[in-house]
Amino acid sequence: MDALKLRRTPLRTAFTKAVNHLQEIIENDPVDMNDVETAFEQLKVKSAKLKEVEGAVLELMIESNCTQEAYNIEFEATEGYAEEMIAWQVRVKNIMKTDVLGQKDNHSLVTSSSSILRLPKIQRSSSFF
Repeated sequence: MDALKLRRTPLRTAFTKAVNHLQEIIENDPVDMNDVETAFEQLKVKSAKLKEVEGAVLELMIESNCTQEAYNIEFEATEGYAEEMIAWQVRVKNIMKTDVLGQKDNHSLVTSSSSILRLPKIQRSSSFF
């Protein structure tokens, strides 16, 4: 199990670095969708590798009759990474939903374009009525 935990440590580090890199790309203005998609695909690969190793660690813990408390701690850490991945999937999906103009489909971005037009006053002639 120690060997798996040693394997897991750099995977967790790589996952965190991939998340931070994706965050940096999203904060750029304008957002480059190709960079977002590339960084997200890299994050997915790292997440899959991490999930595989974490699953193996949890299985070994069960087989070695670990305490419930120790298992719960490992399980919660594993779930934290899984939840973060789900959050990024949703976030990237929403970012990729862009209209033709490149604006995000977000109601908070809609601005009012009402303006006051100054038109000349029309003089009514009494000869028509």
